[in-house]
Amino acid sequence: YTATTLAATGGTPPYTWSAASGALPGGLSISSAGVISGTPAASGSFTFQVAVSDSQQGSATASFTIKITPAALVITTTSLPGGTVGASYTATTLAATGGTPPYTWSVASGATLPSGLSISSAGVISGTPTASGSFTFQVAVGDSQQGSATASFTIKVAPAALVITTTSLPGGTVGASYTA
Repeated sequence: YTATTLAATGGTPPYTWSAASGALPGGLSISSAGVISGTPAASGSFTFQVAVSDSQQGSATASFTIKITPAALVITTTSLPGGTVGASYTATTLAATGGTPPYTWSVASGATLPSGLSISSAGVISGTPTASGSFTFQVAVGDSQQGSATASFTIKVAPAALVITTTSLPGGTVGASYTA
């Protein structure tokens, strides 16, 4: 918050300032010199009264409103783990800061997740990949005040592990051709 110094005229200086009623936004305070400063902790509209007194016990009050806008909505997840074809995939829930929760997640318009995966509105990517490769896509997050943000991610899906599936071989006969 840009520090703001309140001003008064009349009376007999020096002046002493204080909060009279209501509440300044969380994280902001008023000094006895009339400076409102700090780092707001929450968004919203905050109405409060301040009082000023002079050296002769004169006093006055005034009402003020400060509107604190939310920080910009930003996706804070920076990467996603890889997956394997045919193996269950669950990524850590995508994360964002700023805006006004709750957040709603989706695949950005025109983008697609790797085949077999989906994203929940809570931001969890899960499923079972069905194709290997490196897949780049965009996700979008929206907040309750129509704020939005997008970010690109890549998931590398490895092929399924090489496994011998034959479990036994047929018997053979001495001197006879063998095929299995």
